[in-house]
Amino acid sequence: MLLIKKYLSQLYNYRKLARLLRSIVRFIYSLLEITTVLITVIFLILGIIYIENTIEQKTEWGKALLDSIKNSQILGTIENFSIVTALVIYMRWGKKKSHYQAWQVIDSAQGLDISYARIKALEELVKGGVCLKGLSLPKANLDQVNLVDVDFKEANLQGAKLLEANLRGGKFELTQLQGAFLWGANLQDTFFLLTQLQKANLSSANLKNADLEGVNLLEASLQKANLEGAYILGNLQGVDLQEANLKGTNLQGCYLKNANFKSANLKGANLQDTNLQGVNFQDANLQDTNLQKVKELNASQIKSANNWQQAKYSKEFYSQLNLPET
Repeated sequence: MLLIKKYLSQLYNYRKLARLLRSIVRFIYSLLEITTVLITVIFLILGIIYIENTIEQKTEWGKALLDSIKNSQILGTIENFSIVTALVIYMRWGKKKSHYQAWQVIDSAQGLDISYARIKALEELVKGGVCLKGLSLPKANLDQVNLVDVDFKEANLQGAKLLEANLRGGKFELTQLQGAFLWGANLQDTFFLLTQLQKANLSSANLKNADLEGVNLLEASLQKANLEGAYILGNLQGVDLQEANLKGTNLQGCYLKNANFKSANLKGANLQDTNLQGVNFQDANLQDTNLQKVKELNASQIKSANNWQQAKYSKEFYSQLNLPET
């Protein structure tokens, strides 16, 4: 155990050093980039001045040529080019400086429960196209944050407060969201892969058409959540889906032991090949629900639901329910 702790500590220090080195390299690269452009512009201007002086001193036709150039639009074009070059440099440097300042705000808010500046800094980074992979903000208060189409791969948001947050289209691959508070969050069209959501509160969240592959929703709460058209594969043992909208949801192959579907809408949902031991279907809508090849299901569980006669069962289970096979 001590060896594991030592290894993790060394790994953390290594990653911290690696991030610092990457920041230094990016800063040096930006400095070299701006310096190169400035030197090029300076040499261009000096070259033009040298050619102008040489032509004017040596030939009469040179003077006439320079006079014609002054009366033309060439100098104006060169002037505009210089202005555009300066603007590009300013925008690139200013943008990077703004991103650096935003990260400083986020880092300085570490350990604070509430920081509106941190929320605004994250939103500005996303608007600037900055990736948030590996973001570490455990237990941070990010209520009502607006982070659409963001990649949260390997981010640590354990215990984070994301009340009514707009995270639509986000990618949560290997993300840590254990105990996160996502009440009323917009998670429509999101993609979850091997995400840790144990004991997370997703009550009233919008997960319409979400893709949750290999997720761990052990004892998570999804009361009144909208999971219409969602695909879920993973551990849903003890998950609370009371009054949730699961219309057309694909739960095939999930582990649903002791899950609570009380008053949930399972119309057209696919629960084929699932483990339903101890599952509560009281007052749930089972119209057109696919319950074929399920495990640990008994007749009393089914008959506590609504429209259970219209669900789809295996041949053997139709006999247990005294229903004609359809």
